[in-house]
Amino acid sequence: MKIFLCAIIGASFILGACSSSDSNDAPPATTEVEIPIETPEEEVTETPVVVEPTPTAEIVIPTPAPLIHTVQPGNSLSQIAQSYGVPIELLAAENGIEDYNLIQVGQEIVIPLIEDEEE
Repeated sequence: MKIFLCAIIGASFILGACSSSDSNDAPPATTEVEIPIETPEEEVTETPVVVEPTPTAEIVIPTPAPLIHTVQPGNSLSQIAQSYGVPIELLAAENGIEDYNLIQVGQEIVIPLIEDEEE
């Protein structure tokens, strides 16, 4: 118990010494000073933005390759014209054939494209 009593007396002595100082513990007063912020007097100009147009895709419709028929044994020009739905006159003119009966086996006949009248 003596130790406890000594501890209390010692603590009160230390606390009393700290609180009984005669010095002015208050922090010194500060004064506020306004510092002007300088703004640049240069005139700011915006750079114009040029918008480039997006390139558009060109729609290219390829020309269809010519249709070629190789004359087989037993073929006639009229039979070939009928199977492709082409007038015999147009078929002969396209291939430079003057006599419809003079075609040969293995001869390549170009079939002309007929555009639909519905379009």
